[in-house]
Amino acid sequence: MNRWWTLGTWALSADLRRRTDYLQFLLFTAVATYLVYSIAPAPSPSVWLALLWVVVLFSSMQAAFRAFHEPEGLWTYLNQLASPAELFWVKTAQIAVHTLLTALAALLLFGLFFGLPESAQSGVAALKIGASLGLGALAFAATMSFTSALASRAGANPALMATLSLPLLMPTVLVARRASSLAAANQEWSELAIPLFGELAMLGLPLALGSVLMPYLWKQ
Repeated sequence: MNRWWTLGTWALSADLRRRTDYLQFLLFTAVATYLVYSIAPAPSPSVWLALLWVVVLFSSMQAAFRAFHEPEGLWTYLNQLASPAELFWVKTAQIAVHTLLTALAALLLFGLFFGLPESAQSGVAALKIGASLGLGALAFAATMSFTSALASRAGANPALMATLSLPLLMPTVLVARRASSLAAANQEWSELAIPLFGELAMLGLPLALGSVLMPYLWKQ
């Protein structure tokens, strides 16, 4: 428990030192939303969702790369403080918080610039969109955390991270897209259950892989 407390305190202090990064990502989200609005001020619901997911995906990728791009001396200290699996979970939590905040900001900005799709004007529909977006953002964060952890042990190459992420992201994107499409159409919760469960599965898979593989692949 003390180790988790120490790791959590360290992660929080690191985030506070890098608070300008959060502002940069929020600014990136705002600028990207405005550019999308300038190009397509009245997108269809499917295009609206696709553009929203693109913003969230790229934000998650940048957050994951930065989270694992640490000096070698710091990795040596952290490996003495905790196991690779514990470090992986702490870093994943950092990326998840960052991605959720970005996803929320993107959803608010899209609602401000474009408005919600016509079929999703009610509060219940907005809640469904928020649930599908939140679970999808967490699944993105977990996948990016796993691939970024692997890439960090191979020289922190962003091209390698993108290559490793592609096969894992494809099913996540498809499931998240399905869930958000049903949510935007204001389908019943029973219709949303399977896609939402799929998002949970896509969240759990990289976490399980990371917990098993990191002690062997991510060790000083």
